[in-house]
Amino acid sequence: MRRSYSGLVSTLRDELHSLVDRLPESQVAPILALVRESAPAESGGDEWPLPDFVGALASGKGDLGARSAEILRAELGRDPE
Repeated sequence: MRRSYSGLVSTLRDELHSLVDRLPESQVAPILALVRESAPAESGGDEWPLPDFVGALASGKGDLGARSAEILRAELGRDPE
């Protein structure tokens, strides 16, 4: 027997609820934080929030490849060969 997509989603949701109900109290807060981070905003928007690491490497100084000579001068104190 093949389940429909909606039947599968409902089954997955039921399993999630069951697992959450079995969590020890000490694990509720960290799991809740993960779920909140993954859930779409309640404002009705369809956009998912970006993970916390997005933008972590942004220097605000443009393309690093284009600035390689400048970076090498600053780090090594000399022009690249």
